[in-house]
Amino acid sequence: MSVEYRSPATQAELDDTFACSARAFGGGEWALPFFTNIATHDPWFKLGNTRACFVDGKAVSVVQIFDRPMRIGNCVVRMGGIGSVGTDPRYRNQGYSLNVLMDSVKYLKESGYDLSMLGTGVQSHYERAGWVVHPTYSWTFTIPDCIQELPDGITFEQYAIDRDLEDLMKMYDLFNQNRTGTFLRPEDYWRQNPKWRTEPIFWIARTENRCVAYLRASQWSILEVGFLPGSRDAMVGLISWFIRRAKAAEEDKAVATLPSELIDLVWESGCTLNRREITSWMVRIIGLHSLLEKIAPLLEARIKNSRFEGLTRRIGLEYEAGSASLDLQQGKVCICDAGTEPMGNLRLSQMQLMRLLVGSLTAHQIVASNNLDLSQELVENLGVIFPPDELFLWRTDTF
Repeated sequence: MSVEYRSPATQAELDDTFACSARAFGGGEWALPFFTNIATHDPWFKLGNTRACFVDGKAVSVVQIFDRPMRIGNCVVRMGGIGSVGTDPRYRNQGYSLNVLMDSVKYLKESGYDLSMLGTGVQSHYERAGWVVHPTYSWTFTIPDCIQELPDGITFEQYAIDRDLEDLMKMYDLFNQNRTGTFLRPEDYWRQNPKWRTEPIFWIARTENRCVAYLRASQWSILEVGFLPGSRDAMVGLISWFIRRAKAAEEDKAVATLPSELIDLVWESGCTLNRREITSWMVRIIGLHSLLEKIAPLLEARIKNSRFEGLTRRIGLEYEAGSASLDLQQGKVCICDAGTEPMGNLRLSQMQLMRLLVGSLTAHQIVASNNLDLSQELVENLGVIFPPDELFLWRTDTF
């Protein structure tokens, strides 16, 4: 029996991987077109990003890598999203899926990716291949009896792609230009995304014939919002308008997946909110050096705008799968190999390191949790370099 872990070499083999994924997910009428459309419409698709186990030339287990440029602050890193993971039911429990994941990690490293993300309900399977849980949050809100009055001078209507796409693209880029976790979206992505994922509905707020805010929803779940500077009231009005529609449909609850900083938009609409932690998202650092090098300009800007401007020292970062040092010279950041740093190493887990890099865990919390003997000055330096923030992925960008 011949067993190979690789990408498909021909269109026929690629089609075979789609058929394998369809069988893995139950083989319903929806399945084969769904997985085929990923190749047809994803603007970043390429043959090598399909990883599979071929047994005697037939695909029996598949992983799809979704190439995405992702922001950390105002810098862009290369993220490989993992999706379409499945094994033909006849070949399960033989280790093929885990081996395809490990082949995918090797491919990600060789191809220059910085990190990887995935969403799953079976975390233990991916933990064995090096991914770790990164908690995210959604919000359930109760529809109030009294809803805020809609603002004057604003109209609310459904988005029309040929009329509104350019405005939405500009608004999205401006609204998310510093939002960690969001993707850069070329025009092809905007146009093609609904063709391989369920198409949520856009609603827009327009004033003086100009689109100033938008909301994407599926049923009574808010998946994405955005608004222009100075148009916060229009955004609150659009959410209130959405809530009025939910109430008219006799709904008493709705859901919003929003960054923490935007939750006030829903609260100002008169709703009672409850936060729910989601543990389905997982991350894996692929190239620590390249990741740090790409966000070095962001780290330098943070130092420059702090009382540590001109900081000179070396800080080591060590986790179970790798290490690197931040060599700070007069506030400039150079990434180098880790060594025995005379002024301190930060030893932490991959989960802690990823959360430190994106701001959802502070250096002070890590030092206390790991009982590390680091100087107060070093902890303060790390607090400036990695301030509190949030890794946030719009639901409309899931893969």
